[in-house]
Amino acid sequence: MTDKFGEKWEGKLGGIKGAVRPAKPLRNQIQSAIKKIEGQLNRINREIDEYNRRERNLTENLIQAYEKHCEDRAKIIANELVEIRKHRELLMASKISLDKAALRLRTIYEIGDFTSIIFSAKDIIKEVRSKVADSVPEVGLELSHVEEMLNNIMTETCKNAKMDLNLDAENEEVERILEEAAIVAEGKVKVERSKTSEKN
Repeated sequence: MTDKFGEKWEGKLGGIKGAVRPAKPLRNQIQSAIKKIEGQLNRINREIDEYNRRERNLTENLIQAYEKHCEDRAKIIANELVEIRKHRELLMASKISLDKAALRLRTIYEIGDFTSIIFSAKDIIKEVRSKVADSVPEVGLELSHVEEMLNNIMTETCKNAKMDLNLDAENEEVERILEEAAIVAEGKVKVERSKTSEKN
């Protein structure tokens, strides 16, 4: 991370470039991504609840079919139950993955805020040190030590963040989840069509 991180994080790029093409703050972009993931998690939760409701209804219908000795009907219902459970399990696995992605993004968000504050403090200390170093060398020397401490904190924070966050793997995971969601949606349409044709 460079000393320009704070500007990118807050979206406060100076100079001509900042005036001509204002940058969207990184913190806002990450916050937006978290909100979108949370929105999809809510949708997935609703879908899981719907699958649970349909499973209960189908289980009751299956019992009734057995009571009436309608083996063909029971087999159709059993096959539908298998599909519903398969899609529900896929959704639950996707939910766990999205929860993990959201957690990692929240971690990045917190680290970003922390990093921005450290950079801001370091800039202030650097400015004060440059002003007082000649007139009060002891203060300048001590502030230089503080700067070094903050640099070490930043280095350690960035190193730990890289160890904890594998963004490439996260992107692959998101792609996989989207593919799975498409499969679930397609399967749900087929189940609904099957259900409609049975009623007709």
